[in-house]
Amino acid sequence: MKTSRRTWIAAGLALAACLAGTAQAAAWPTRPVRLVLPGAAGTAPDIMARLLGDKLSRIWGQPVIVENKPGAGGLVGLAAVKSAERDDHMFVFTPASVLTLTPYMYKSSQVDIVRDFQPVAMVGISPMMAAVSASSPANTLADVLAMARRQPDSFVVSTTFLYSVPNLAVDMLSRAAGVPLRAVPFSSSSQSISAVVGGDAQMLIDGVPPIEPMIKGGRLKPVVMFSEGRVPNRPDLPAASETYPSLVINGWFAVVAPQGTGKPAIERINRDLAAVLAERDVVDKLDTLGVYPKPMSVEAFGNYWRDERARWEKVLRDVNAQPVQQ
Repeated sequence: MKTSRRTWIAAGLALAACLAGTAQAAAWPTRPVRLVLPGAAGTAPDIMARLLGDKLSRIWGQPVIVENKPGAGGLVGLAAVKSAERDDHMFVFTPASVLTLTPYMYKSSQVDIVRDFQPVAMVGISPMMAAVSASSPANTLADVLAMARRQPDSFVVSTTFLYSVPNLAVDMLSRAAGVPLRAVPFSSSSQSISAVVGGDAQMLIDGVPPIEPMIKGGRLKPVVMFSEGRVPNRPDLPAASETYPSLVINGWFAVVAPQGTGKPAIERINRDLAAVLAERDVVDKLDTLGVYPKPMSVEAFGNYWRDERARWEKVLRDVNAQPVQQ
């Protein structure tokens, strides 16, 4: 059976389109890439963004410029990206709270995060950790909960600010264990830690980076991680999910793009970032920040973001959190 001339022409056009798409993806980026961080310089997310940006700039042969734009739960940075000209070279590196808590807590007329931004790449997860004073008689989560049952009026859990992930984790733990826990929010991690070290609180919940130096310094001891399983380099520290499967409470970090960004740029970032996250020195550096790489496809990350947003919206409604009008 002979193949018609029309069929050959169609096949040729399809091949040409495929090659053109490949060439376009290979050509990106054609200028410096701007990575907007809706957070302050010197923070753990800032350190991560600059580490990954440096690695990607070597692959791409173009500078990756990290721009810090904190404020309003991340909306200041997102608004700046949304209003910028679309050139496929401007993205957002963000902690999970901006993508999950901010859409509920901040009602903005300028930015609709879900509508105005699209997934690019998942970077990694950062489980919450619970710790007690080094002098505390408690050594496990069970010990801590037993103390809370015996002393419901005087047992205090210190956290960062109201409706932060660590603060909400206290309510989630209380509901899962059936034990009343009183969370006291502070304006910073250092204040929350000082409350436990000074004896004004009996336990704290926070991310790993602010707690780890105090553990190494002998002032705090960890009792549990709110991770899906035991994490690398901490095999002796139990996960809360071993006892309470619902208590997987992670911060996480990701890259998103304004709607309208071209698919070749998004796919290139997703692929190259996954390669960078497999490099040993990157894995080791992220471990010091309590972050564990978790690259995903663009589609998988989009689904993960959607599910996490729904989960945290329910948690915020359960505690009757009142949105802020911007």
